[in-house]
Amino acid sequence: MGKVIKFRQKPTRQERFEAVVRPHFEALYGAARRMTLSYDDAEDLVQEVCIKAFENLDQLETIEYPRAWLLKVMYNLFVDDKRREARSAIDAAVTGQDSVDLQNVDSGEASLDQLIDTSQNIERVLNAMRCLDPDLCALVAMHDVEGVSVAELSAMTGLAAGTIKSQLHRTRRKLGRLLSNDAIRRSHLKIVGTTQ
Repeated sequence: MGKVIKFRQKPTRQERFEAVVRPHFEALYGAARRMTLSYDDAEDLVQEVCIKAFENLDQLETIEYPRAWLLKVMYNLFVDDKRREARSAIDAAVTGQDSVDLQNVDSGEASLDQLIDTSQNIERVLNAMRCLDPDLCALVAMHDVEGVSVAELSAMTGLAAGTIKSQLHRTRRKLGRLLSNDAIRRSHLKIVGTTQ
C-alpha cells in the first residue's frame, strides 16, 4: 500500500492575523492605556490598530519588527484622534474615575494606608499627565513606561532621535513641575464654555 500524503492547509487570514498580532497584544494594550489614560479608550484604540493590522496583513507579515509597526499605527491613530477632539465643538469633561484600579496595585503586605497613598499618587500622576500635550504624554508613556526605545519612537513618529530626546526631557521636567504643584492634587476638569 502507498503512503497517504497529507497536504498542509494554508492558514486562514484570521490565523495569520492572530500569529502576527497576538504576541504583541499586551504591549499594545499597555501602551494604549498609558496614552489614553482610560480603559475604555485604550480598548477602542487597540481595536482600531487591529483593524488597520488586519487590513494591511500582507504588508505586516513581511515586516521584520511588527511590534514597531503596530505601535506606530497606534501612535498615529492616537494623535489623529486628539487633533480631531481639539477641533471638535463639543468638549467632554474627563473625571479619570476609571483611571485607578486598586486591584492592579501590588498588594503584597500593603496596609490600607499604603494602598490609599499609592492610589492618590497614581491619581496625581494621571492628573498631571492630563495637563500635558497629548502627543508628548504619549511619547513619555511609551518610552518611560512601555520601554519603547528612542530609535523605535523615531521610526514611529518620523521625528529625529535628538528631537525625541529633547521632547522627552522637556516633558519630564514639565511633569515634575506639575507634580510639585499642589493644584494638581485636585482632579483636572475642563468645563465646557469656560476658560477653566
